Amino acid sequence: MYKIEDINFMVSLFCPGKCVNCNIWQYDKNEIRKDELDIEVFKKLFKSKYLKETNYFDLTAGESQLSPRYSEVVKIIAKNKPDVFIHTNISGWYPKKHFEVTKECLKYIKKENFRLDISLDGSKESYEKVRLVKNGYEKVQETIRLLKPLGINLRVTMIVYKNNYQDIPWLVNFAKKNGIGYFIGYARNASLLSNKDNKYNYTNKELENIEALLEDVNWLDERRRPNWLWAKSIYQDKIPYFDCFMGQRSIVIDPYGNVFPCNDCLDFLNMGNLKEFDGNLDELLNSKKALAVIEKVKNKKCQPCSMLCAHKIEFPWGKQVGLQ
Repeated sequence: MYKIEDINFMVSLFCPGKCVNCNIWQYDKNEIRKDELDIEVFKKLFKSKYLKETNYFDLTAGESQLSPRYSEVVKIIAKNKPDVFIHTNISGWYPKKHFEVTKECLKYIKKENFRLDISLDGSKESYEKVRLVKNGYEKVQETIRLLKPLGINLRVTMIVYKNNYQDIPWLVNFAKKNGIGYFIGYARNASLLSNKDNKYNYTNKELENIEALLEDVNWLDERRRPNWLWAKSIYQDKIPYFDCFMGQRSIVIDPYGNVFPCNDCLDFLNMGNLKEFDGNLDELLNSKKALAVIEKVKNKKCQPCSMLCAHKIEFPWGKQVGLQ
């Protein structure tokens, strides 16, 4: 049943930076760090027979590189999986910290297998409507300047909103000018982001405009089009039911050791906690609780679904990137 190809490990939910569309920054910084998964328990994951083909780790959640255990997590993963690919989203608001942590990580992992995505939601004017940290835009530029010479897989990431979508071409041109990659994603709601009350309302004309801009920059190739069609169906309240393999092919581990099929981290889809199994992932995944969650996912009990980060999906219009 299980063939875990990738894992999202939420290193920490701590994030002190304010953004319009995410409320993680409102969590109490001390409370949010309590009871995080012990690093010794995390090490035991790699004894799992279900991780033999795991080749991708997403280390994310809050501002992960601010966590004192981030580089240790990278070290453990690289030791057990020498050819693994590791990805992390960062704000770019801590240039010196990002640089120092990344240099430390490169002691353990090949630079070509280490990717950082820096949030850059458009030009300075658009960016400052979304990201509310003082001089955030300038800090991002400095972070890019420091990280680029390290030779890692570096990208800028834009999440498309009503107030910045006109800057899609700007982002692509910025990335090309600076010799780095880019990624375009779409706004979503999530319990973990504490933004469930946010409603992303687009007119049909706005969606047409966004799609035209995405087409103009050649973003909507065969690989990426399914995700945009999913996003559009969410904004139009026309989400289809689909076959989902999250939980079987990919898992999410929150900072406290809870295992979920996807990063919406819904309580009724909690497969179990690694602490209760002393890090034995196989026992957890074979437990009645975990198997019951897999059946819920198979039977679409969690749908309609708007978790745009889920990638082991087959839509009526094609396969999400994780199944391609």
